[in-house]
Amino acid sequence: MRAIGLVVLLVASSAMATPVAESFNEELGIHQFIEEIETPKDFEKNLNKPMMPRSEIDLTEVEVLFDQLVNLGKKMWALVENNKPVVNVSYMYANALPKGVRSSEELDNFSDLQHVSYRVYGQNLYGMNVYDLTYSLVHRYGGSYQGRGKFLDSVAVVPSHLEVLWGYNVNYNVEKVSVVNTGTRENPVGAILLETNFKVSTVIKSSESHSVYDFRGDNAKVTAVQH
Repeated sequence: MRAIGLVVLLVASSAMATPVAESFNEELGIHQFIEEIETPKDFEKNLNKPMMPRSEIDLTEVEVLFDQLVNLGKKMWALVENNKPVVNVSYMYANALPKGVRSSEELDNFSDLQHVSYRVYGQNLYGMNVYDLTYSLVHRYGGSYQGRGKFLDSVAVVPSHLEVLWGYNVNYNVEKVSVVNTGTRENPVGAILLETNFKVSTVIKSSESHSVYDFRGDNAKVTAVQH
């Protein structure tokens, strides 16, 4: 298996800079293109994540450790399975919260949902689109607990459209979520490294590419590396 190349992008949720990246997959003979696009108007219909009302949160007193961050969401999940986007993302998200809290609803001052969308598509040597996927990176940042810290919630990759040429198979997964504190013990800044795997295959060949998305609790930007 061969990786599809190495591309570094800076993703800004507020600006449409429209970066475009191109690479070549020798194993499958596919040119891959990545471009920033306008976020689909209906993508939020898949983001109805049930939130635990404050009145239902267990208020039993526990110690909250500001300098130790945890992910109360998912550690891995499927985005596309056998050419079909997984659209029920109610619980398919990650967060970076201080250890000891039971829900992100115990925090205040989270931003509105940030989002930036991409189209990734591959063309064979005849110029035909082999696959064409639209996905959005979403998150909320800046959450604080009792006035301290900058934390993350609702970190996810949301697929919204996929077309695949007959004879090819696409799978796309979040395969790892890492949570770190990029601030100090007194004023933590949560960060999430979210790793994805994009696999394209035929009956005789396959190729995988991996991406790492870096979300931070103190700003709306996401750094992305495809390789």
